[in-house]
Amino acid sequence: MPANMSDRKKIYLERKKKGLCPRCGNKRKKSSKYIICDDCREFYRNYSNSRSEEINETRRSVYEIRKENHQCPRCGKKLGKRYKNLICPVCLEKQYAYNKR
Repeated sequence: MPANMSDRKKIYLERKKKGLCPRCGNKRKKSSKYIICDDCREFYRNYSNSRSEEINETRRSVYEIRKENHQCPRCGKKLGKRYKNLICPVCLEKQYAYNKR
């Protein structure tokens, strides 16, 4: 695949016009309602799922570490020893403003 963006777009449009998969260039089924072939769709679906799991695991671990260290799990600010809420006042205010919309 060419590195130049305009060349890639030309190849994409040519393949799409010919009825081929724009990603790999293989023939698509005529009955398919998708532009991308089934193999490429499967690849994207699996990649998205695995990537989402990695991101979620990282977020969970950061949340737990911050919670143990008495930090705000969202921004990481150190919370006072007498502060009872889990989230800092700034993040709470943002959350309240978001919920009011």
